[in-house]
Amino acid sequence: MSNSSIKTLFNEFLKMPYFKNHAAASGSVHNFANHEEAISELMCNYGYSRFIPPVKLHKKNFKTDNFLSDMPSKSFVEQPFGTHSAPDFFIKSENNIIIPLEAKSSETSSHPTYNSGGIKQGFYYIFCSKKTNSTTIYRGEDIITIAQQRLIDEHIKGEKMRATLLNEKLKNIDSNSRGISFYPRPMICQSGGSSFTNYFSHKNRVRDETRTLDSIH
Repeated sequence: MSNSSIKTLFNEFLKMPYFKNHAAASGSVHNFANHEEAISELMCNYGYSRFIPPVKLHKKNFKTDNFLSDMPSKSFVEQPFGTHSAPDFFIKSENNIIIPLEAKSSETSSHPTYNSGGIKQGFYYIFCSKKTNSTTIYRGEDIITIAQQRLIDEHIKGEKMRATLLNEKLKNIDSNSRGISFYPRPMICQSGGSSFTNYFSHKNRVRDETRTLDSIH
């Protein structure tokens, strides 16, 4: 399978069953510890090799001209910015296009949890759910619009400013000398019922999977 293209690889992602994020999968028995490991193994099976960068990667360099320029085509980097930072992978296609890939998995829900990390424009996502024992793929921009993201960013900025003022006031009345402070942590959610939140029955599922496949090369 060494001649498989990036499009073939993403089509294979769509065939994956459910895997937990951090433990063994349910359904049939799998020989993988977690979702990310299963994705890595599939990429290796389809001719993609693991690449270990010679120097530590930094987010500030992402999208610069020389980012991962030494990375061979048809290879991938796991946890490029650490285990708690997105994306989970960078894949370099046969045409030397770098694709940021984030793995999402849920044991109880038909939609992923994004939390404070948000939904990234330009990122590609693989999401599997125990409820359906299946996988879907999509791009961040097909879930959240630029206008929506801009509103959220503006709100977060304002909230941080208000928190700074609040913490100054809390400090001034800290008669117990306990250093009480407030930290605003954004939580990016989805709501409105299954017609909005179910990634597997959503009216745009096929559209978004097709857009994802059409955009990679």
